[in-house]
Amino acid sequence: MPPPQLRHLLGRGHQARSGGAGPTNTEPYFSAESSSWRSPDDILSILMIIGGDIVQRAVAQLAGSGPGHFAPVAFSFGWLAYSVSALTSAVGDGRLLPPPDMVAYVVNARTGYVRENASWVLGRLLRDHEKRTFKGGSLTVAFFRTMPNGKAGVPARDWVYWSGVLVILAQLAIAVIPGALDGNWIPLIVTAGGTALALTASGLPQWREEKYAARVVDPVKGREVVCITRGNGSTFAMVVTSDRTGIRLEDLAGGRDKRRTVTSVMSAVLCVLWVVLLLTVEGLQGDAWYLLAVGGLGMVQNVVAAGAPRRADALGFHFEPTTKDDVLKEKKVIQTLMKAEEKEPGVGLAILPLFFPGDLREDEKEYWDVKKAEKAAREVAAKKAKETKERIPERTPDRNMPEKDLKGTPSVSFVAEVPPTPLVPITSRPSRRRTDTAATLVDDSR
Repeated sequence: MPPPQLRHLLGRGHQARSGGAGPTNTEPYFSAESSSWRSPDDILSILMIIGGDIVQRAVAQLAGSGPGHFAPVAFSFGWLAYSVSALTSAVGDGRLLPPPDMVAYVVNARTGYVRENASWVLGRLLRDHEKRTFKGGSLTVAFFRTMPNGKAGVPARDWVYWSGVLVILAQLAIAVIPGALDGNWIPLIVTAGGTALALTASGLPQWREEKYAARVVDPVKGREVVCITRGNGSTFAMVVTSDRTGIRLEDLAGGRDKRRTVTSVMSAVLCVLWVVLLLTVEGLQGDAWYLLAVGGLGMVQNVVAAGAPRRADALGFHFEPTTKDDVLKEKKVIQTLMKAEEKEPGVGLAILPLFFPGDLREDEKEYWDVKKAEKAAREVAAKKAKETKERIPERTPDRNMPEKDLKGTPSVSFVAEVPPTPLVPITSRPSRRRTDTAATLVDDSR
């Protein structure tokens, strides 16, 4: 144990380092804490670098809602972190959308082709409808049909959209308070600048192009039936029928590349501007609580927008209202698939290998063999009908058609039909002779 003099010197050194605080003097500690609570300036710069993934999902939810490229994603603490990750993606794979939330498969009911889903919005469509439509039991198959008057790829504006607009207005109103009371307009400048940067980043055209990168279904003779499910072990599958309207979900599931050079340039510029905004926040003296309220309110809006379940039309898919007959559920998975095959031929056969990759029972094999034979017969009949329709029909020109209208018409040889002249005895009628092809009778007795 050190001597009393040394302990006294060590105690004085410790008190000097701690600002005079000690076992009997705790005022410096509480003074520092009270100062931090009065104006939390230091914590703002720390909060600015968290929550980038939440911002990305919030923008993905609201991108393309309009008007124009406007997406109401509020300014929050995570935008600086997101700007850095967006710049990394722009330089790398060139994508803005996050990967899908879950592994899912998109199956063409006609060809049986299985594609692993790479579209974020299709994954959200399956996730939200699985929560809303699932009725319990072994497997639920829900059928949806696209609306003829619905514009695919144009989301409807729901409560998530309007909550973003209201939060942006509320943030600006909060930031005005310190300027109106004390003349400190720095919080308003930071809030307005952050909102402008957030709306610019969420309004890049590539967001909508990448979100709905798919061809349009042929409006004359196009019909696409696809099944979306998580496969073996899942309890829900949705079947979407696009009959001469909507976009091709198979294309959408492929996650087509829609990178733009302007996106890379804008990502770099926005990243620099977010750093400038961070330095502005770091130099803020006083009234930090207002900015903390602005950023916290924006963070709540981002979290809600990123995770809230939405209707299909809010995601850009416009379906007709479903009925009880559109939702199938049986005690066993194989029975549900059989019922789905009866409702829409080809659906059960298409997703059967996903749910039953192994062998089937004998009676089940017989049933599906019959369905395969029926499908093959339908394909042969459809092929013959298509070949017959594609044949050029023979054209017979009208005799009364003017000669100038026959130009460019395929020449077709024809023989004019002349009705036969009846034979009569010479003694009973004067002799007549035919003078032209029109069978004009001339009397020779004159």
